[in-house]
Amino acid sequence: MRQSPGTLHHDVRFDWIRGKMAHESGSRDSGLIGVRRLAGVAEITDHAGVKAAAKAWGAFSSDLLGDRDVRTYRQLPLETDPPAHTGYRTILTPVFGRQEVGALEPQLRAVARDLIAGLARRGSMEAVTELALPMVVASIGIVFGRPQDVAELQGWGVDAWHTQPDGTRDGSQIDAYLARVFDEVVLRPGDDVFSRIAGGSIDGRPLSWIEMIGMGNLILAGGRDTVIHLIVGALWHLASHREARVRLAADPARIQPAVDELLRFLSPLARMERIATGDVAGPWGQASRGDIVLLGFAAANHDPAVFADPGVVRLDRSPNPHVAFGNGPHTCIGVHLARMEAHVFLGELLAAVPDWRVGAGARIDVERFGGSKVPVHFHALPIEVGA
Repeated sequence: MRQSPGTLHHDVRFDWIRGKMAHESGSRDSGLIGVRRLAGVAEITDHAGVKAAAKAWGAFSSDLLGDRDVRTYRQLPLETDPPAHTGYRTILTPVFGRQEVGALEPQLRAVARDLIAGLARRGSMEAVTELALPMVVASIGIVFGRPQDVAELQGWGVDAWHTQPDGTRDGSQIDAYLARVFDEVVLRPGDDVFSRIAGGSIDGRPLSWIEMIGMGNLILAGGRDTVIHLIVGALWHLASHREARVRLAADPARIQPAVDELLRFLSPLARMERIATGDVAGPWGQASRGDIVLLGFAAANHDPAVFADPGVVRLDRSPNPHVAFGNGPHTCIGVHLARMEAHVFLGELLAAVPDWRVGAGARIDVERFGGSKVPVHFHALPIEVGA
């Protein structure tokens, strides 16, 4: 793939302490509200601190390279700061805006209806690979205007990166896909999102090849595993809460607040890196210029100073000022799509399959955020129709 040198401003590397994640019976402790340090990396974990740091991009910069094991270029606009961030984001906004995504609801609902009809007919399905993955990938195909690519994208599995047997990740499949698609749309532009990116400009300057690749990488990788986690997490929680299923089925207006509470509790993106642009200090601790600081979105969403009984899922929680989509200028651009996918899936599921349970063979990683024990990865979740 063609690449451009000099695109990385900060080559920051650090070792993450990878504790053994337990299945169902155990957890990995993320510490208490405040600040946590892993291998010298500070994590802001209180709600107020995370919100403030997310807005203070001048002090906690996003101008860094993430996923350093699978890519050598930045995801845009995520890994840059204003004013450049604003220019990149403006190119994508017409695709992911509330009205634009809302107009596609009938198509997304049709996808959900077909998948759930299959569940009702078969009586059981594996929620990760047979329900959530095809729901999310088909939705991506619709929103991106690339239905012809759905089968290929689904073949990647839950993550855009290919994980080797030894646990290392490989980003070649997404790079090859992006190179091929951009080669195609540069020559023959269409109505899809990649044509919009290829024809985009910032201050009258056409995007470079590496900028196009960086934007494509973000939208392909960013809204995939997180939304799958949200949908599977909703199935997992509601399987053991029949009274909640009955209330939601009887009053679909309750579904969106329920989705927001599941977003808060599950926090599909648990934390995100920032880099300190100078020496900074606060109630969370301190960092020196060039240090990585983690914004602990999941921990913030379980801050007892903001959320009463944060370890309890209250589907009618209000107010619910969660930061599952971040905060400030880098708030997730796919927020409306993620909410829509979960909303229509749950609505169609509750209408067609009022009762279900988790079958044998569930494999779930859990982590503690403060006093809350939260699923952070669903490897498998068999679903069986019936109480």
